[in-house]
Amino acid sequence: MKRERIVGTDANIPAFVINLDRDVARWQDISGALTRLGVPFERIPAIDAKNRTTLIRRVIRRDFRFAPADRAMKAGEIGCYLSHIAALKRIVRKNLPVAIIFEDDAAFDVRFPQFYRYDLRRFLMTSDIVKFEGIHYAHTSKSGVSLIRGEAAQLVVPLKPALGSAAYAVTRKGAIELIKALSVADRPLDHKLVYYDRHGIDFAETQPFLVSQADYDSSIELRNLDAPPLQPAERLRREVASVGRGAKRIAYVARRLIKRRLLGANSPSVA
Repeated sequence: MKRERIVGTDANIPAFVINLDRDVARWQDISGALTRLGVPFERIPAIDAKNRTTLIRRVIRRDFRFAPADRAMKAGEIGCYLSHIAALKRIVRKNLPVAIIFEDDAAFDVRFPQFYRYDLRRFLMTSDIVKFEGIHYAHTSKSGVSLIRGEAAQLVVPLKPALGSAAYAVTRKGAIELIKALSVADRPLDHKLVYYDRHGIDFAETQPFLVSQADYDSSIELRNLDAPPLQPAERLRREVASVGRGAKRIAYVARRLIKRRLLGANSPSVA
């Protein structure tokens, strides 16, 4: 499939779209949508791990094991993981100060043009990862500590971030640090992206989300969210770990608020 080249002005934040060669309809839909929205974009050929899992495991020396669930990552999860790394590396190689990564099932809210034009670049001045799509579960929260109020959304740091990785933006610094964090493949990509208490990158998400996942069949095998009952010792261990993560996230949010107060609302994000 021919790769679309990024075109546009300096005012437009460029996007990279992850797309499997076999998903032609998805590419037609999202490339058409981005063209209408005036977002410059480039296609990133997704890594199709479905029939290449053995080769990938042999060439790339990673366990690709979802540690908390004590299971091997599925082929689709591995392909997604490696495809996002490829997109992040493209951002770094092109020396882009900021960029967006979309998965090809991204669907745009009517408020997205306003967000893209007025809010996103401003949000990226305070956070190195800005996530504007998400999927909520029982263990995630729909609120957070507000950092900035924009024209179409506000930027928040959630204590229990939403999962999903269909739409997020990064600074070049954020891309470099995220590549480092992804060198340890012990969770699916969206878990690695949003758990800021582990990677330590300045992370935030929008409220509301401006992108959702379109109604396509998933390219990643459905995850089994119905885990077997836990043994008492394992349940206690997880409860203790959860308290520890909560404390780390509260400390992280406090640090972000102090940094923002010291730097001012319009200062770039710094380490």
